[in-house]
Amino acid sequence: MVIDITTAETQHMAASAKNSPIGLFDSGVGGLSVLRVLEQRLPAENYIYFGDTARVPYGDRSPQEVRDFTVEIGSWLQDQGCKMILIACNTATLLGMEALAAAAKVPVYGMVEAALAGAMAGGQNAAGLWPLGLIATRGTVESGGYQAAVAAKAPGQPFYAQSCPDFVPLIEKGILTGPEVEQAVEKYLKPLKEKGVATLILGCTHYPFLAPAIAAYLGENVRLVDPARQLAIMVEDYLKDRGLLNDGATTGFREFYCSGGSEAFKAQGSNLLGRPLKEIRKQVF
Repeated sequence: MVIDITTAETQHMAASAKNSPIGLFDSGVGGLSVLRVLEQRLPAENYIYFGDTARVPYGDRSPQEVRDFTVEIGSWLQDQGCKMILIACNTATLLGMEALAAAAKVPVYGMVEAALAGAMAGGQNAAGLWPLGLIATRGTVESGGYQAAVAAKAPGQPFYAQSCPDFVPLIEKGILTGPEVEQAVEKYLKPLKEKGVATLILGCTHYPFLAPAIAAYLGENVRLVDPARQLAIMVEDYLKDRGLLNDGATTGFREFYCSGGSEAFKAQGSNLLGRPLKEIRKQVF
């Protein structure tokens, strides 16, 4: 049987695209919370994760620095053959996504749209949604991006944002429970608790690792929103609509890179993901 070369090439390209990895990155190990959710929903996909541990945290960096880092890392992931790039960092999403999307030749997804979609899943007038709260890095809060997005979707509704600068250093050290965490949670969440927030967006991908402590402090009536869950749905829908889902029968490969110490990343990542990470490759920009 003779197969038209154009058709054969198209079929090969489609198969290759299906097998191409999804790239995601964060300022450190926090974005592993996004990978964890993606693995649960799309286990057959291949993933490349980069943690910029030499320059963490991004929340205290200047907007231009974060923008440059975002384009730099996203471009590198594209060069690794990734079929899409996920910015698993709220600060980088707000300050660098527009620049990366303009430079990239593959789709780029961030956390903010997913966060708001997850928070407002029942509609902007859903019972128990308001007041809406956000906890995030200083860079995310001071950018005003979330405030503007919420105001555009639900004008006049009460929205409160709180930066939590101690959270990322604690998580990067692997401290997820105990007195230090409890004190930090009370310090930052007390103002939101006093305002009676009904829904709280975990506006930094590190923060889901502190979700048990946050939930314990706020109480069972406050709904916590992990944007990674909605992001995974958005990624699946995009790939499915374009026939790009990896249809392999086995779990895909995982590659991990970091810009700082690989042994520290291996220890922290293994602890956060609940499984041993075998090889961590070094990538410095």
